[in-house]
Amino acid sequence: MIDLKTASNNAFIRRLPPGVLSSNAAGVIRRFALILSFLLYSLAAEAADNQAELQRLYSAVNMLNQEQQAIIQQFQMVQEMLRSNSRALCAAQPNLTQGMGEVPNYDDVIAAQKNVVRREEALYQQADQFFSKYSQLEEQKKPLQERIYTLTISR
Repeated sequence: MIDLKTASNNAFIRRLPPGVLSSNAAGVIRRFALILSFLLYSLAAEAADNQAELQRLYSAVNMLNQEQQAIIQQFQMVQEMLRSNSRALCAAQPNLTQGMGEVPNYDDVIAAQKNVVRREEALYQQADQFFSKYSQLEEQKKPLQERIYTLTISR
């Protein structure tokens, strides 16, 4: 079936003087090329902007990861100090099974035990602070990681 509109357009085109169609077509092609070049330029600029933003986001996440790694190392040192402190607590207990040995002074033993307990409480506080700081850094990383994911998916 022939579309009347298409048929009349074809008839109209056949009646045009030579050169009219080519100048109109050339204008359309120029406009299309101009629009296409602007579109490609904007896409290239957007891709460059996305790449720069991705680079900044990766740098920020890496910095936070390094901070977290330092906190983990400090936390591990505190854990080792806690283990050492618990051994000191055991050593501060009087050993009455030695037989004829000298009996330690009660006040000295109690003071040593209190020092060990105080040191242990301080170390637990430090461990809690490290854990809290680690969690804060993890929360700071989440929006950065989400943005990285969004930019990576949109490529």
